[in-house]
Amino acid sequence: MSNKQDKSNHYQEAIELIKALANINSHSYNLDGIAQVSLKIQAEYQKRFKNIQIEEIELPDQISVDDNGQELKIPLGKALRIKRINANAGAKPILLMGHMDTVFPIDSKFQTCKEINDNILNGPGVADLKGGLVVMMQALEEFEASAHAGKIAWQVFLNPDEEIGSPGSQTLFKDLASNNDLALIYEPGLEDGSIAYRRKGAGNFKLIARGKAAHVGRAFNEGASAILAVSDFIQAANKLNSESIIINFGKIEGGGPLNVVPDLASLGINIRIENNEDMVTVENQLNKIIDKIKQTENIKLELHGKFNRKPKIPDSRLEELYDLIASCAKELNIPISKKDTGGCCDGNNLYEHGLVNIDTLGVRGGKIHSAEEFVCLDSIEERVDLSLAILTRLANTQ
Repeated sequence: MSNKQDKSNHYQEAIELIKALANINSHSYNLDGIAQVSLKIQAEYQKRFKNIQIEEIELPDQISVDDNGQELKIPLGKALRIKRINANAGAKPILLMGHMDTVFPIDSKFQTCKEINDNILNGPGVADLKGGLVVMMQALEEFEASAHAGKIAWQVFLNPDEEIGSPGSQTLFKDLASNNDLALIYEPGLEDGSIAYRRKGAGNFKLIARGKAAHVGRAFNEGASAILAVSDFIQAANKLNSESIIINFGKIEGGGPLNVVPDLASLGINIRIENNEDMVTVENQLNKIIDKIKQTENIKLELHGKFNRKPKIPDSRLEELYDLIASCAKELNIPISKKDTGGCCDGNNLYEHGLVNIDTLGVRGGKIHSAEEFVCLDSIEERVDLSLAILTRLANTQ
């Protein structure tokens, strides 16, 4: 920035923009809210940048199953791509990525921002990831005002479905990976500001159990309980939990009148795995458990879902990119370190397609996915400066 006053104004502008974005409910299935966030971001980029091209991208429906095992087609919002055009010949293609959606439904009580103190802002998505969207944009704005503008052919990709596993936008990741040298992703930094490094993989599954209804008083032994079958599955599958495998049974639905043996039940499952071998092991073991329970008379089980994010296992390319970022942070006197995490994000997906990335360059904050989510406001300027340093270094690195 040209002077301290300009920088102060830029900082205050960032805070107000984070509030404005966070006060728009953009739950993954609130398509109107997603569209409002997208339009506001587009307006901000059009105001700040001249050499850009903006594109809204239709995504395929999410394919899922309901609690009866029937296929569902769920419409998704549009992704947003913003490209820097007219870059220099030989400019380095770099992807900057984030998401517009949050986990908070439109009927959630957590809808607006609240200042806790001079440095802590509480609000839905302030850290994950609306603070990151603002950091990304301001860093690009400062980069474009520098002597290095044009040396990077950057593109921004913002998706509307990351919080539900990117079921629609995943169809675009292979193309994004093949057309960029690396990616900078603006998920929030860990609470101490460190960078996520190794990440577990994850998958969401749904078990549908079908049994046989019967009157409890007159014909109990003629029935077959779907709920009992789900319970048997949980007891057996829970034994697979270990240091490298996490299986969480997150939601159970089923049953009806208490005097009827339940003939339908469903179970929602989230699984985290540390490596690809665990992924194969878990799937094989779950199928064995299902096959055993299905031997019970009048019981049928169906397992739907898949692993949609493979583990992010560091290699020499990731180490090199982390070292570059750590070097930039050191020059700015910003403490930084790397930590392994059980969480996963679109960085996993891009990495699977061969695109090296650091995926926690957003704001410092914490308690994400809860009504206590917060952003540390002093991290906005810090992270903008860090991203600017990274972009400058990349612009001048062969």
